[in-house]
Amino acid sequence: MKYKTICNLILLILLLTACTAESLKDQLIRQEESFERYIRELVSKNEVSADSVFNNAGVYRLVFVSGVGEKAASGDSVIFHYWAFDFNARRYYDSTGHNPERGLLGAGYYMSGLEKGLSGMQTGEYAEILLTGEQAYGNMGLGILPPYTPVIFEVEMLKVVKNN
Repeated sequence: MKYKTICNLILLILLLTACTAESLKDQLIRQEESFERYIRELVSKNEVSADSVFNNAGVYRLVFVSGVGEKAASGDSVIFHYWAFDFNARRYYDSTGHNPERGLLGAGYYMSGLEKGLSGMQTGEYAEILLTGEQAYGNMGLGILPPYTPVIFEVEMLKVVKNN
């Protein structure tokens, strides 16, 4: 009797895990579809040109103001301002304030999605970086942000320093 109960419990757990994984996949697909609608809306309003939109596996960068000089890459020092928003609620939750962020790309300072978005930016560039929940804070969330919440980082790249 106990063996059958344990087996049924294990099957239930496996079923729930499979359902959760499938709904996460669906959630990420819906997030990408929402990003694409948002981007189409910005393009139709001429706020951003279609050729200035970059997509890197769940990380979108929409360039509003082009930059100059070398493109940021892993190993380069970057100085930038950012303003972070919950994509779904369009609610602000973080920013650099008056003190710009300074860091080294590829050294683990930033979440992988933000690293992907910052890579390729140039000095003076102003862009929005859209991250699916998986590319943002993942299953951990961030205090006020539930797990897998998609986010927007508005980024002003102040300086890219090549570290060859």
